[in-house]
This record gives sequence, C-alpha cells and structure tokens, in this order.
Amino acid sequence: MSGNVPQRRRDGGLAAQLRVLQALVIREMLGRFGQSRVGYIWLVGEPVMLAVGISTIHWLSDRGLPNNIPTFLFYGLGYAAFFMFRAVVTRCAGAINGNLNLLYHRSISLHDLIIARTLVEFVAVVPVILLFILGGLLYADVWPAYPGLFALSLVLSALLGHGVGALLAALIVLYEPLERIVHPLTYLMMPLSAAFAMVDSMPPAAQEIILKNPLAHVNEAIRYAQWGDKIIAHYDLSFVTFWVIIFNFMGMVALRAVRSRISMAH
Repeated sequence: MSGNVPQRRRDGGLAAQLRVLQALVIREMLGRFGQSRVGYIWLVGEPVMLAVGISTIHWLSDRGLPNNIPTFLFYGLGYAAFFMFRAVVTRCAGAINGNLNLLYHRSISLHDLIIARTLVEFVAVVPVILLFILGGLLYADVWPAYPGLFALSLVLSALLGHGVGALLAALIVLYEPLERIVHPLTYLMMPLSAAFAMVDSMPPAAQEIILKNPLAHVNEAIRYAQWGDKIIAHYDLSFVTFWVIIFNFMGMVALRAVRSRISMAH
C-alpha cells in the first residue's frame, strides 16, 4: 500500500458512522458467504456443528454432572460461548490486512473495520446459543435461571474479544507474522477459559490461576445464568468490565497509533 492513508473526516457524525458500519457489515457478510443462502446458513451452521460435536463427545463419555444437568446442553452452551469469543478475536485481528483497500476512503476508520467484524461474529453465534436454549426447553424443560445475566455475560464476552482483537490487529500492522499464531493461541486459551469445566470442581491452586483470566469469569457467569443454584459459580463481572475497558482502550490507542504507519508497513 503506498501513499498516506487519509484520516476520517471529523464532521461525519454518528449517523454517518452508522451508515459506514452498516455498509461494512454487509460487505463482510457478502465477502465471506457470497449471495447464496447456503453461505448464510453456514454462518450459523459452522458453530452449531462444532458445538454439537464437542457436546456429543462429552455426552458419549458419560461424565455425570451435578443435579442432573444435561451433559449435551452444558457442553454445547460452553463451547458456543467460547466459539464466539474466539471468532471475534481471530476475525478482528485480521481486519486491517483483509481490508487495506478500504482505508483510502476517508469516512472509514480502522476501528470501523473491527466493529463490523465483531458485529458479524456476535450475530452469527447468538442464534446458535438460542437453538441450544430452545432445545433445552423442549427436551429437558430447562430455561435460563437468569436471562438478563446470560445476555449481559455474552455481550461482555464479545466486548472483551473486541478489545483483544483490536489490539492484535494493531500489533499485526507492526509485526505481520503475529497473525499466523493468533489462531493457535486462541485454542490454547481454551483450557484457561473454564469453557468446559466448572471452576468449583478444580483444585484451589488451579482455581486461583484460572480466575486471573476474565474470560473464565464470563463463562462462569453464563453457567450460573443458565443453571442458577444447581451449580456453585465463581465470577466477578466488575473484574470482567475492568478488563473490557482496559483492552478496548489499549486497542483504540494502538489503532490510532498505527494508522499513520500502515502505508509504510505494507
């Protein structure tokens, strides 16, 4: 990429930014899935298949859960929530390199690219989670004990992934090989996220380590929101909110800092 990357006009206002985001979301979905209905079905189908596969493995292993919690639903919801976080991080991390040609448009900022990808991944996984919840209601007569907490926890997870992804996107501008290790790193985060194991079932030393990860608090909150007093949950949403603010602030500062260097780095 050559030449200076133009800066966003400051007179655009909120309405202009919303139009930009709408256009970017549509472009992102068309770019990934085309105009075929099959592509849009796959948007939801991919996380459904992965979540069903993971939950089936645990169901077949016949590992009992306390208070007759359905194994299939427990692990399905756990993986779907983690999949959303991972998808937001990995897609946002590659947002700049994947959209360099758009940066010549003065109305588009780096953060717009990140927000658009976060919205697409969040919208893709929410129907998956709703399908699991509906399945739990129909086949096990289980409904989230605290729906408001469930929704809040999902939003915090997406915002946490958004901040981490924005920071990684900026770092990739400075050191492009970093993009190749983002995917394996997010998989390595799985054991530390408490996505498949309740923190209360872990040894005290492991609990202390796991609870330093804000994502573990999110997953514990989602579990408590679903199962209520059937489980003992360990979470602090103020701790999660603190890290959401920190990562998003760092991401915004980093994006602002690298914008002027994109033409030199590519």
